[in-house]
Amino acid sequence: MTRAQAWEEFQAAHQGERERLRQSFWDNLQAELPELMQLIYAAFHEIGKHAKEQEKDNCMYFLFSLMRFELTEKKAVIRLDATDMEWYLDEAPLSVCFDISFLFNEYFDWQDRLLLDMREYMGKVNKYDVRGMVQDEIMTSNQLITHILRFAFRNLEQQEVFSGIEKLPFWIIRWGEYKDYSEIVMQVKRDTRGQEGWLDRIRQYEDNPDAMMADYWYRETLTEGDCHGKNMYFITFEECALKGIDFSKAGLSGARFLRCRIEDCDFTEADLHQADFEDCYFSDNQFQDADMMQATFSGEGLEADMFDEKQLEELLVAEEA
Repeated sequence: MTRAQAWEEFQAAHQGERERLRQSFWDNLQAELPELMQLIYAAFHEIGKHAKEQEKDNCMYFLFSLMRFELTEKKAVIRLDATDMEWYLDEAPLSVCFDISFLFNEYFDWQDRLLLDMREYMGKVNKYDVRGMVQDEIMTSNQLITHILRFAFRNLEQQEVFSGIEKLPFWIIRWGEYKDYSEIVMQVKRDTRGQEGWLDRIRQYEDNPDAMMADYWYRETLTEGDCHGKNMYFITFEECALKGIDFSKAGLSGARFLRCRIEDCDFTEADLHQADFEDCYFSDNQFQDADMMQATFSGEGLEADMFDEKQLEELLVAEEA
């Protein structure tokens, strides 16, 4: 057996456990979310203190990064960097680290088992192969954190530990690996792009299917636009007037419509799972066969005839403050 054959056989033999660990990680992540959020808020608090000490008032990027080199010591350490618009070229970045090893202990235990199993391959599989395999799995699972934080950060701007940090009008939170792949968790872009900017964004989708993911639109009047079937997960419209837009079959899970006027828009068969419609005004919209599971609406202005019986059972109506 060649080394390449041994490595292929070794990976195939442990594929089932790899898939089991991914599911176990996801289940544990949801259970451990309160502890994770406590660590994240503490990190924002430290960043805020450092920002005041250094009189840094132009934070734009908040980069949560899992440090790969720490994994060799069976530690999962997240580094939070707060930088200006120069990103990693910022001459006065702020940073703080915190430990989330409790989320990855099963992977570290798995590594110990793999190091024992590799011995039957008589040196054709070595410890560096095993560690690299486990680290890659950890990095894959680490990206699942991005998804759950997109929901957990919905009210982040109302949290004092974050609102107290001086930021630019356009800021982004990303989660990933240090100076490597990362995904947008949340972004705010309170500028004006106008109708042409909206149509241009839709055109960009053809070349970049992630173009509208977690996008942000603020105080815009947007009319028309073919968003049929487009993935727009976690997009935010804040204080916008939306009219005549085709959202049919669009992926709008986790989308936020904050204090918007929504008229003559088509949400037929759209995925609105856990979407948030806060203090919105509705007129002549279509929601036929849209997935409304756990979509949240403010009670005021909500009319029952907008939805069928199944949808009314799926959606949530927020209690008045």
